[in-house]
Amino acid sequence: MDGTRDPTGCENISIVLRFVDENYVLKERLLTIATAVAGDAKTLTQTLIAEIRNVGLSTDKILSQVYDGASLMSGRHGGVQRLLQDELGREIPYVHRFNHQLHLVVVHAMSGERAIEDLFNICNVLYKFTRKPTVAAHYQGNTLKRLLEQRWTGHLATVQIILKSFQDIVELLRH
Repeated sequence: MDGTRDPTGCENISIVLRFVDENYVLKERLLTIATAVAGDAKTLTQTLIAEIRNVGLSTDKILSQVYDGASLMSGRHGGVQRLLQDELGREIPYVHRFNHQLHLVVVHAMSGERAIEDLFNICNVLYKFTRKPTVAAHYQGNTLKRLLEQRWTGHLATVQIILKSFQDIVELLRH
């Protein structure tokens, strides 16, 4: 399960199931994208259980749970992982999502290098600058991507766009 707030403030959560099929092949499938009425651990836990049951699956089959390391999800006393165990009345091991751990390593490594930090600060300033209506009217290059610390693929996309649109950006800055 992972979530994000939409522009209206609703918490949208994706619920993904990982399972072994009858041929012992590991499968991963999106169960649903649900909207939770609130973004607290109790509401997310109740939404998770309800969505699993709504498709006719038994919560008795849950063998483990995988989330990011945010205390809302991983908290030992009040996180979703603990509340799910309390609600279902049994121990269900929690695993910190591997790709999130890898992301944290990348963020840590990049934040230690001043030149990289400066580069992405400039990228962020360019993004904000090109979004201004009076500037956007003159900019002829590809649309820059917003940089989000939790989404490093956006950093790559931004650098690629800046390289492709370098002359357009230079022309805009001259203008």
